[in-house]
Amino acid sequence: MTTIVSARADRAPTSGVSPGRTRALAAQQRFPARAVPASWPGTERSRAEAARLLSRPPYTLENAGSELHHKHGIVMVLDWLEDQPGQTWQERWQTSGIEQTGAAWRQVIKQWLHERGLKAAWRMPVVGRTLTTVISAELLRPSVGWLAAGASRQGVLVRSMAHSRDPEGFERLRKLGAQAQGVRPGAVSTTLCRSALILAAKGGTLADITVGDVLELLETQAVVLKRTMLGTEVFYRLLHQLGALGEDAPQNLREVRNQGQRTAEELIDRYGLTCRPIRDLLVDYLRERQPAPDYSSLKSLSYHLGKCFWQNIEHHHPDADSLRLAPDVISQWKQRIRTRDKTVTGPEGQRISAKVERLNHRDTLPGAGLLPGYRPVGAGGARPLGPVGGTEPREG
Repeated sequence: MTTIVSARADRAPTSGVSPGRTRALAAQQRFPARAVPASWPGTERSRAEAARLLSRPPYTLENAGSELHHKHGIVMVLDWLEDQPGQTWQERWQTSGIEQTGAAWRQVIKQWLHERGLKAAWRMPVVGRTLTTVISAELLRPSVGWLAAGASRQGVLVRSMAHSRDPEGFERLRKLGAQAQGVRPGAVSTTLCRSALILAAKGGTLADITVGDVLELLETQAVVLKRTMLGTEVFYRLLHQLGALGEDAPQNLREVRNQGQRTAEELIDRYGLTCRPIRDLLVDYLRERQPAPDYSSLKSLSYHLGKCFWQNIEHHHPDADSLRLAPDVISQWKQRIRTRDKTVTGPEGQRISAKVERLNHRDTLPGAGLLPGYRPVGAGGARPLGPVGGTEPREG
């Protein structure tokens, strides 16, 4: 295969998706989440049946004043839902428009109360708690997106689910978290909240949660909340120890996301290369090499070409868009690969920075260099990409 001497093109990221999220999306395809059916027995209940259900244990409250508010809440929530088009409680929920408002859903019901001349000040807190009870009783199932946006107060939802839906399961999950070595209480609380969100969206108990349900929630939270999700490994591990996720579920979340052999595109896209033509060139090269080496060698090759070579070049020379690199650029790159900065103690006890040789730099620079036969500008152009030896170090 012959390299492209110059590869000028748009320098947008390869897909606009980070390598980590690419792996997450690929894992979701391997482990699909449970689909929510259009209807189920709970959502088909009549108004009278729903009211009776919500007025009996385990949905009633011990405090007399709270129970009185709870009864008012049942009437208001069921009245509001009955005003929406649909034959089941789920259909009415979906046609109400409340899903599209996310965390601002309260304004929808406030407006409904206002149109009926009812003051929202004391009614909205009651409506919020009752809506959580309606969800726990499986009269309706909000979408994962609505729940991930923080539309439901998660502490209230956990208490409701733990009290009425799956008391034994939540108690076991809480104990597993408390007994787990090195797991902070905050991570346990997050696990309980995420588990309650899945039950709210999918129905059933903790034992019914699947690997796909976990992946769907974590991905949705990352997108909706726009921040890195913490405690994900603990969340998965505790559910696995609980006996959820299925008999054949991988032991940990990392194994789920890295399961199976990655394609040439996935191997290169781990490094988020900016120059599309060079990225495509490396992908094509890996595809041609794929039948020959074993997967471990192919993965190592992608690491040296994608990360050690071109990602390093792009970091120090953001405008680089060709393999026709100037001699000084190649020389500087080789020096960076060969050495690293290390803080050492000088003869007089002072701390100084020094260049030390990397132990494995010869894995990236075998023989004559990463691209055997490559000649920089002025030396006859570029030659074909060549094999790279060595083993890919473990990452993070």
